[in-house]
Amino acid sequence: MLRSGRVLSFQHRRWLASAVKQKKQVPPVHLPETHFASRSSPILTETVLKPQTMGKLYHWNQGRSIPNGSIENLWVFHDGPPYANGDLHIGHALNKILKDIINRYQLINGKKVHYVPGWDCHGLPIELKTLEKLANERRVEEKRLKKEIKKNPQLREELEKLRSSKLSSTDIVRLSTEHALKEQQKQSLQFQDMAIMGDFTNPYMTLKKSYIVNQLRIFKKFFDNGMVKRQEKPVYWGCENATALAEGELEYNPNHKSTSAYVSFPISKKNGLLSQFENLKALIWTTTPWTLVSNLAICINDTMDYTVIKYKDSNLIVAQDLVARLSKEFEFTETDVSFKGSELLDCQYSSPLKQGEFPFLSGSHVTSSAGTGLVHTAPGHGHDDYLACLKNGIKPYSPVDKYGKYTNDVPSSLADLVGKKVLGEGSAMVLEKISQLNMLVKTSEIVHSYPYDWRSKKPIIIRSTPQWFIDVSQIKEETIEALERRVQFFPERGVNRLTSFIRNRNEWCISRQRSWGVPIPVLYHKETGKPLMSDEVIEKLIGIIEAGNVEGWFKYVESNTLPEELAHYAEEYILGTDTMDVWFDSGSSWKIIETYLKEEGVYEQAIERGYLADVYLEGSDQHRGWFQSSLLNKVGSKTPGEPLVLPYNRVITHGFTLDEKGEKMSKSIGNTVSPADIIHGNKNTKIPKIGIDGLRLWVAQSDYRNDVNVGPTILKHVGDNLKKLRFTFKFLLGNVGRDVPMMLYDELNPLDQYMLSRAARLRNSCVQDYENFEYFKVVKKINQFVNVDLSSIYFDARKDALYTDNVSSARRLSTLVAFSEILKVLVSVLAPILPILTQEVWNNMPAFITKGGLLETPFHSGFYTNDSYVRVNSDAEESFATILQFKEDVNKQVQALKESGVLQTSLECEVTISGPVENLDKELIEDVCVVSKVELHPNSEPLSLKVDKSPLHKCSRCWKHNVVVADEDVVEGEMKDLLCVRCQSA
Repeated sequence: MLRSGRVLSFQHRRWLASAVKQKKQVPPVHLPETHFASRSSPILTETVLKPQTMGKLYHWNQGRSIPNGSIENLWVFHDGPPYANGDLHIGHALNKILKDIINRYQLINGKKVHYVPGWDCHGLPIELKTLEKLANERRVEEKRLKKEIKKNPQLREELEKLRSSKLSSTDIVRLSTEHALKEQQKQSLQFQDMAIMGDFTNPYMTLKKSYIVNQLRIFKKFFDNGMVKRQEKPVYWGCENATALAEGELEYNPNHKSTSAYVSFPISKKNGLLSQFENLKALIWTTTPWTLVSNLAICINDTMDYTVIKYKDSNLIVAQDLVARLSKEFEFTETDVSFKGSELLDCQYSSPLKQGEFPFLSGSHVTSSAGTGLVHTAPGHGHDDYLACLKNGIKPYSPVDKYGKYTNDVPSSLADLVGKKVLGEGSAMVLEKISQLNMLVKTSEIVHSYPYDWRSKKPIIIRSTPQWFIDVSQIKEETIEALERRVQFFPERGVNRLTSFIRNRNEWCISRQRSWGVPIPVLYHKETGKPLMSDEVIEKLIGIIEAGNVEGWFKYVESNTLPEELAHYAEEYILGTDTMDVWFDSGSSWKIIETYLKEEGVYEQAIERGYLADVYLEGSDQHRGWFQSSLLNKVGSKTPGEPLVLPYNRVITHGFTLDEKGEKMSKSIGNTVSPADIIHGNKNTKIPKIGIDGLRLWVAQSDYRNDVNVGPTILKHVGDNLKKLRFTFKFLLGNVGRDVPMMLYDELNPLDQYMLSRAARLRNSCVQDYENFEYFKVVKKINQFVNVDLSSIYFDARKDALYTDNVSSARRLSTLVAFSEILKVLVSVLAPILPILTQEVWNNMPAFITKGGLLETPFHSGFYTNDSYVRVNSDAEESFATILQFKEDVNKQVQALKESGVLQTSLECEVTISGPVENLDKELIEDVCVVSKVELHPNSEPLSLKVDKSPLHKCSRCWKHNVVVADEDVVEGEMKDLLCVRCQSA
C-alpha cells in the first residue's frame, strides 16, 4: 500500500541518520523529492490556487472565440437562480458543485463554457424582512417622539401623522432592493469559497432593470398570443401573507390534521322513485367544514348507482358502492332502493345555513373511492367545484377575506362568524351550527396530505378572487410533445414527473398582491374596476420602468396619477398594484441565454438545433417549479409560425440532503451541516476540516439522483480518501523529477505496460461516466485504481527499482515514463472534481508537461487522450492475471509465517514456483510479490508455489535478502554493512 511506501521512505531516512552517526559509509538511495506538500495550505489555496482555477481561468475561457465558430463547441449551462436571502446551506453546495463539475469537464475537453450565476431577488421573504425593518424603524421613531413630546408638545401632530401613515410601496421596493443586493453579494462570496468557476462579476438578477424589461416584453408576447386573462376564480391562497400562490409554491404536509364531517342537506324538491321517502336528505362528506357556508350545489355522478339508507328519523341518499364503507362509520339500515345519479338532476335541496334552494349537478370528478358519492360544492373554494358550477352559470361565492377570516358577506343568520378565522375558530363554530340545525351525522379527526405555503409553512386555503392567469391549456400539448421527444432527462424518470405536472395544469395564476416584484402592466377603471390591458398600455408602462426602474412605477401608484404618455386615460383609470409570480420572473431567464447566443453570432445555429442551453440542473422539486415555468414561459411567448426553440436540451435533477440517519435536516433538531463547517471544520458538531476539495469530493462521490446523506462519519471517510489522493500525487511527483526519457511503447517493462492499460481503462470509463453525469462512478473507479492498482500493486512493486536501481536502468526509466503518463491521466479525470488539488499538482509538474508554465492549468492543456502510452493492452492484462494470483498466494503464506514468528517482512522470503513456468518472468514476479528471490522449477505438474525464509543476508541498501556472507565480512563479531551485486554496481 502507499502507506507502507511512506514508512519505507521514513525507515531509509532513519537508517541513513544512524549510519552517519556511527561514521559508516552511506550507500545512496534515490528517494522521492518534490515541493508538493503533504498537506494543503489555506494560504496557498486562497492566494494562488483559487485565483488560478477560478477567476483567471474563466476570464481566459471568456476571451476565447468559439472553436471553429460552431455552437457544438460552446457549452451553455444556465444557472437556476437561488433566492437572495440568508446564508447558503449544504443543498446549495450540492447544487452548485454539481454544476461546476459539469462545466469544468466540458472546459477541459476544449469547449468554451458560458456560465453566469443568477439570483432570484423578488418575492415574499425579502418583502417580509423589509416590512419588519420598516416597522422597527417606525417603533423607534414613535418611541423617540413620545419622549420628546413632553418638552415639545408641537410634536404631537407629527406623532399622530406617523401613526396614521401607511407604509410606502417605494420604501418597500427601495429597502428590498438593498437587502437583496446585500444578500446576493454574501452568497456570491460563499459560492466562490467552494471554487465555483463562473462570471461572478456580472451575475444576472431578477431585480435588474434590463431583466425586468425583458420579462415584461415576454409577458407582452403572451398577451399578444391571447393567453393572458383576468378571472374571478378560486386560487391557492396564503392567509399569513395575504397573497395568491401558484402550485409551485405549495408544500404538501402528509401529517396535516383536519376535522371531517358527514353532513345532511334536506331534499326540497323530489320526483319519481324518491317521492315515497319522507325526511329525505342528501349526505355529503367534507374535510373543510368552513366551506359549508359557501355551498351552492351538490355534485353527483349521473352514471353511478345510488340508494337510500335509514339513519335515525332521516332517509339519506348515498352511492351504492360506498354503503359498506359507510357502515364502518355509523349505524344505519339499508334499503333495496337503487337508482341512477341522473335522477337527482331534477331534484333540489335546501340549506338551513342560508336561504334558497340549490341544484344537483353532474360532475366527472365524483367517484366511489371515498366519501358518500355526493360532493358538497362551493365554487368559491374549490377548482372542481368552480368548473362544475361554471358550466351551469353559477358564479363563485367566497365570503372570506385575504387573511382567511369570514367577511360581512356571510348570510345574516351567520353574522357571528364575521372576523373568525376559517382555519380556526370559524370552522368549529360552523360545525356547532350544523349540529344545532340537525344536519350533522358524524365528525372525526383525520390525518392526510394538505397543501402548505412553502414560505410561511402554514396551511393554505382556496379562495375566489380576481386574478391574472396564463392559459396553459393552449400550449400544453405542444409542450409535452416537445419534452417527450426532444429533451434528455437524468435520471430518466424526470420526464414523467415534469409532463404530469404540465398535463394536469390548465391555468397559471401569475398575479400576487405584493409590492416587491415586477408589476403587471394594466390600468383599472376607477369606478367599475374593469381592467384595461393593451399593447399601447403595456409599452407605455414598460417605458416607466426603463426610465425610472420599478420605483418609478410605484411613485405613480402612490400619487394616484398616470404618466404623461397615458394622460388620455387619467380621468378614468389608475395603475394596477399587483406584481407577477416569482416563477414567471425566474422562468423568463432564458432570455439571458438568447441574448448571449446572439452576441456570439450563433443564435441561428441554436434555432436550427432547437434549444438554447445545453443543460438545466436543479433539485427534483423544480419539476413543478423552474423547469416547468421556464418551459411554459418559452413556449407561450413564441410568435405563431416560428420554430419552437426550447430553453434546454438536458434536465438533470438531484435529491435533497439528509443527515447520516436519513433524517431531513432542521435547525430545530440540530442536525444541519453548512458548507463552511465542512471546509473549515466545526468542533461543536464534530465535523472534520476537509477543505474545499473535501466538500467537492463529498458531492462527487454521492449518488445525487437520490437523497444524499452527510455527517461527521461520512465526511471523515471523505477526508481520508482525499489524503490518499494527495499522497498518491506526492509519490508520483517525487519520483518523476524534472525530465522523463523518450522510450518506445514496446521498450516499456511489462508491469508498466499493464499499469498503463489499467490507466487507459480508467480514463475511458471515467469519460463515459462524465458524459452520463455519474460522478459517483468516477470517484469509485479512481479510488479503486489508486488503492488497488497503484498502492497495493504498482507502488510496492516499483519502489525497489525507483530507490535502488542505477539511475539509467531500463526498468527505472520505464517506470518514470509510466509515472508521468499516470500523472497526466489522474489530473485529467480529477480536475473537474478537485480543481484546487489538481492545480497544486499541476504547479509542481515537470516543465515538459506544462510546457514551461505556458499551460497555466490542466484546463489549458486539455483532457489527456494521447494513446502513445496510455492504451488498453488486453494481452498484458491477461498475462498479468497469473502474477496477481501469485501475489495473493504469497501474501497468504507470508502472513502465516509472520504469525508463527518465522518472518517479519516479505523481503525475507524466497519463492519457489513449480510447473509449466517457461513463460514466466522471474524478475517481474519478484517485483510484484515484493520478495527477495524467485526460483522457477519447470515440470509437467500443475503450477504450485511455496514461500520459505531466505538463507541469505539483507543488503544494507535495498534490504533484499540476497547477500552471501563470507568470513571476512565479520570483524570482531560485528557484521559489516553488506551490499548485493546490484547495489554495488549502482
